[in-house]
Amino acid sequence: MGLLPAIALALQTVGPPAPDAAPVSDVRVPMIGLEGPALDACGGIARIATYDGEEPVRERPEAGALESDTLPHRALVWLCDAEGEWQGIVYPSGEFQDLGDCRVSSPIAESRPYDGPCRHGWVMAANLQLVAG
Repeated sequence: MGLLPAIALALQTVGPPAPDAAPVSDVRVPMIGLEGPALDACGGIARIATYDGEEPVRERPEAGALESDTLPHRALVWLCDAEGEWQGIVYPSGEFQDLGDCRVSSPIAESRPYDGPCRHGWVMAANLQLVAG
């Protein structure tokens, strides 16, 4: 093989690096309707009871999970799912949303991951104070 064909072959195999694969989502959406079709989709309401700042909301029930939001002391949240020391919550966001807008205060036919319109995530259960439920 001559020099020119070898250079042409080398140029065909060299190019920009392949794009990175899209990251796999590690988000674990809290389930609603776990208490059955006769009860509300989320069984209780709690208040954030973190006195030393804001409570981090995690994407899944693990201390190392990404933080998706923070909630201030005394913010109200729906209690929907639980795993170990973590509580799966649903909560309103923005100034034009309140707890009633989250669509979890009525029964649903079967359990499923929460799909809006409010925000959701996981917080440490020890940092919650039960209000109703």
